[in-house]
This record gives sequence, C-alpha cells and structure tokens, in this order.
Amino acid sequence: MTVLPRLLGGLFAAALALSAGSALAEWRDDMKVLRVGVLGGSDAAYRLATLEPFRVYLQDKVGIPVEIVPAASYDALITAQAEDRIDYAVYSATAYAKALVSCECVEAFAAPVAADGALGFYSVLIARAGDNVPDLAAAEGRRLGLGPADSVAGTIVPLHSFAAEGIDPDTFFHSISEFPTPEDAVTALLRGEVDLAAGWSSLTGSASLGYAFGTLSRMVSEGTLSMNRVRLVWQSQLIPFGPHVIRTDLPEELKASLSGALLSMAREDTEALDAIDRLGFGGGGFATPDASLYAMVVALVTPQPASN
Repeated sequence: MTVLPRLLGGLFAAALALSAGSALAEWRDDMKVLRVGVLGGSDAAYRLATLEPFRVYLQDKVGIPVEIVPAASYDALITAQAEDRIDYAVYSATAYAKALVSCECVEAFAAPVAADGALGFYSVLIARAGDNVPDLAAAEGRRLGLGPADSVAGTIVPLHSFAAEGIDPDTFFHSISEFPTPEDAVTALLRGEVDLAAGWSSLTGSASLGYAFGTLSRMVSEGTLSMNRVRLVWQSQLIPFGPHVIRTDLPEELKASLSGALLSMAREDTEALDAIDRLGFGGGGFATPDASLYAMVVALVTPQPASN
C-alpha cells in the first residue's frame, strides 16, 4: 500500500525538477546572444581581435554566444546600454557613474584589481620638499598646476574635493595653470613655475620609487623625478578603476555566471585576463564591488540643485 504513494511522490518531485530546469534554460532560448560593449578605439577591428580570448572565455562560461560590440565613445556605450542594445559594458569609473545616474538600469558586478590588490588610485597634490607647504591649508595663496580640464585625477577630482571642503580654488590659490598632462604639471613644479602640482598615484608600494603606479612612479622610472625633491600635500578619496557593468534586468542565473567567470579569470585564463585588462599595471583579476566604491565618482557627475 505504500509503494504507489512513494512512486507518485517521486514522479512529482522529478516533474518539479524538470520544470525548474526548463525555467532556468528559457533565458538562453530567449536571449540567444550576450552583447558586450567596449570602446572601439581608432581601430575597431584590431580591438575586436585583441579581445577574442576574453570573448571565448565568457562564451564558454555562460553557455550562449558572446558578441563584442565596439563603440566610438563612452557616451555611445552608455546610450547603447540604456536602450538595451548591449547587455554588458566595460566602463571607466566616471562613465559608469554617468550611466547609473542617467537610467539606473545598470549595476557594476566586477571591479578590476591591480597586481598589488589595489581597487583604484588617488588624486594627489605635491609640493617641493623644501617649501613650507605641509598640507592643503598651507597652500593658500600658492600657484597650482593642474592637468587638462577633462583629467579625472589631474583636475576634476581635486577641484570637486576642494569645493566639498569649502575651498573656492579661484580665490584660495594665487593662480591655477592647466598643463597637457599631470607629468607636465609636476615638471613645472620642479622648474619653480608652480608651487603645487596635481597627479595621481596608487599610494601603495615603495614611496621612494614613486609608489607602485601613477604619475610619480612613471616619472621616477623615466629618471625625470626623484622623490626626495617633492612631498605629498593632499590626497583624495579612492578613485576606483572602471568596472564591468550589466543591465539590472538580466536573468539572475546569467548574472551569477558572469560574476563567477570574472572572479575566477585570473587563475583560470591569464590570456583572457590580459586581453581585457586595460590598466597597464593590472593583472590582479577582479573583485566584487560594493556600491559605496563608486559613491565619490557618482557625486562628481550628479547634477547639483540650483541654489536660490
């Protein structure tokens, strides 16, 4: 008398499992292809060729075809993702912040990590070692050298941070000069043309070598800067590396698969990692980011309410 109920129970459980499996498989039938947007650069065909190991790696992991879609600019990439023409995008931190502010339809699911474990870098101000400028407060009335107007670490972050601290750069500093690159600003500092220069740095690794990477490290390695000639005056909050970003409406199983793929890439496929690693000093793979990691750059791009 107990065999039939057990048999029926087993058949019911099997049916439920098949139904759940079918539901999970449906998104693959509906989606057909995962579209990954990247900056195309000046030679989109070359960019696609260099990304082929990354494309193949993702395709093997998610179980559906993966297509790399080049875009002419970050603005074009943001528009394509907002309009659901791409599912996944590789952004700079500020481009991600703009995408998030514009549509709130995206989420960062993987953050690049440098070889030393850093998740980003800092905007820094440096002064000459012999000058009496130990901190930002002592920089009042001094000449400031910045990078180009569109430089995140060399101009945008410092000016935004100063304003947040109640400092009006136009009145606080004696003068503000713009240079083609942060390296040029530091060179002007060494020549005595300005009293402070903005650059960027990991602030990890050996201070005597200019830290692990950034403006100072590059100049030390090139022989154009000795760290005993300068001193650190100010540093910003962490500026994160640009994340990998997906649309929030992607299937949860696909999100989990993509996250797992990027988190394991460094140990599973170094060729794929090298293909997508845009840092130049990276190689650490990826980490799962917390939303707070991008709070500062989101604040940079969020329109401020007009004052009365």
